[in-house]
Amino acid sequence: MSRAWILAAVVCLGAAISAQESRRTIWDGVYSEAQAARGERGYVQACGKCHADDLLGTTNAPPLVGEPFLGRFDRQTVDDVVLTVRQTMPQEAPNSLGMDAYVDIVAYLFKANGSPAGAVDLPVDRAMLKQVLVTAREVR
Repeated sequence: MSRAWILAAVVCLGAAISAQESRRTIWDGVYSEAQAARGERGYVQACGKCHADDLLGTTNAPPLVGEPFLGRFDRQTVDDVVLTVRQTMPQEAPNSLGMDAYVDIVAYLFKANGSPAGAVDLPVDRAMLKQVLVTAREVR
């Protein structure tokens, strides 16, 4: 292999690692308080009966706070979380709430897990959601 190819490979690998390290996480204020409040209302209506009002789950539904939630999605994108919730919830009618409602509910779940609010709403654009990582702990 020529030096040019090796150099190109190293540069590409370095760029990929740098992009991964510089990604925003849920600990960077990626949703607004108003959005989390909307999400809480949506959660109570669509999710609370199975996952419980305190998000601690029931015998039929897992908890949505703490290690069970953050550990499940650790190092995945916010888009992965939204997609999972959309495709599976509410259990009797998956993908029935609309993208705005699902993103608001996910914002509420992040707040309930201790993630800080920021100045702007979490976007509904999937490409933008893919740029934000879920991490079990704040990464700096």
